[in-house]
Amino acid sequence: MRWESEIRDGVGVLHLHGRFVTGSDAELCAAEEHLKKNGISRVVIDFNEVPYIDSTGLAFVVELHKTLAAKGGQLFLANANDRVKEVLEMTRIDGVIPMFAHAEDAEAALRAEVAC
Repeated sequence: MRWESEIRDGVGVLHLHGRFVTGSDAELCAAEEHLKKNGISRVVIDFNEVPYIDSTGLAFVVELHKTLAAKGGQLFLANANDRVKEVLEMTRIDGVIPMFAHAEDAEAALRAEVAC
C-alpha cells in the first residue's frame, strides 16, 4: 500500500493505492503523521485505488477518525468499490463516518461543515 496527499483549502485528501491490509502499518502511520505535521483536521480518504481492506485498514480508519474528532476535526470516506464498501458496511463504520461516491463531494461537504 502507498499513499499520496493533497491539501486543498484546508482539507487533506489521502489517496490510497493498493491493498489496505496487514503490513501496511508503517505507511499508514506515515500518512497520519503527515496530516498531523501539516495541521490538517479535516480529511477525506479516497479509496479509488484500494481493491480490498482488512482489519489493519479498518483500525487505521477508526483511529484516524478518533484522532481527528478529538481535535474537532472530521473524516469522510470516498470512492470505495463494492468490496471495500461491503466491509465498511458490515463493520458499521459507514454509520459513524460519512461515505461519498466521489472525493470531490466529500471535500465540498467538509468545507460546508466549516461554513455552517
